Amino acid sequence: MAHRFRERLLVFLALATALSYAVQPLHAQEKSSPGFAFIPFENKSDFKGKWDVGIDVPRFLSAYVKERYRIPTISPVIVKNFFDEQNHQGSEIYDVRFWVELFRRFGIRYLVAGTVEMFDVSRFMTGQPMVGGYEAFKGEVGITFAVYDLERTAFSSTPVAVKKGDAAGEFADRSLTLTLFGKQSDRTVEYRELDKIRFGSEDFNRTVIGQACFQLGERLAVQLETAIPGIRAWAMTDPDSLLRLGQSMDTLSLSFKPSTISGTVVFVEGENAFINLGSEDGVRPGQQILVHRDPMAQDAATGAIGQLHVVEVRGPHLSLARIVNGQKSIRVKDKISVTVIR
Repeated sequence: MAHRFRERLLVFLALATALSYAVQPLHAQEKSSPGFAFIPFENKSDFKGKWDVGIDVPRFLSAYVKERYRIPTISPVIVKNFFDEQNHQGSEIYDVRFWVELFRRFGIRYLVAGTVEMFDVSRFMTGQPMVGGYEAFKGEVGITFAVYDLERTAFSSTPVAVKKGDAAGEFADRSLTLTLFGKQSDRTVEYRELDKIRFGSEDFNRTVIGQACFQLGERLAVQLETAIPGIRAWAMTDPDSLLRLGQSMDTLSLSFKPSTISGTVVFVEGENAFINLGSEDGVRPGQQILVHRDPMAQDAATGAIGQLHVVEVRGPHLSLARIVNGQKSIRVKDKISVTVIR
């Protein structure tokens, strides 16, 4: 009896040891780090230009998230190159088996997939084309997206979504440009040659579609924060994170430059106020702006007499804002300050 017990004990210990060796590499291999991989999006928009918006839009969003949060991201260009290197015959980039390989190669926790539903630049004109008139331009971009947890996907071999939604950006340049005797304005020339500008370049970012993409990036970021609250705590402070950032580098870099700018309240009516800051100043809808009476206190929140919420950017140096607080205190010529990212 004792001999049989010893045999069973030895068999049990051998099995336990084998299992421990089998499990350890799996945990070590599939340990993830904070970050996002953006795969190429499906393009369902009507855009017929030279830009490949199925690649360029998620590439822009990847750069936006990387710069906004200072976390590693894998752009769709890197993802596609990795996919091609693996020689996946008969499979697609949306195949969960490829996602697992992507996770094991880069160790990034989350994957963003999606569809470009709208990508459009419009020109509006009033008057007679060969005599004179005014023109304005608008850019629109919209996506549907899904965020997947690659660590849990690798463990279960099925896609595990943590967020599904949609986001859009729209920017209208309401500063009308005068056209005379059929002569094209500088804005018209830019509009007609728009896709000659490199997507995501500084010149692109100043266009109406570039501003719309920034707005899209911000609205996507808000939804990511809602689904993954820890995103703000993912600051890259360790060498491994910096290494992953280097591995994920793409030629597209938005080079955000946060700066605090000041302006003035130019008109107040009820709960609304107009300010002399607009698109060329880096102001975008949704931003919060502090109002001050004392110019010396404009950098300190404690010196604010009120707060504005930007509702609509009306021109290069004009925006409509809603008074969040301080309605009885705010008046024309009060000073304002806001931090913008250019």
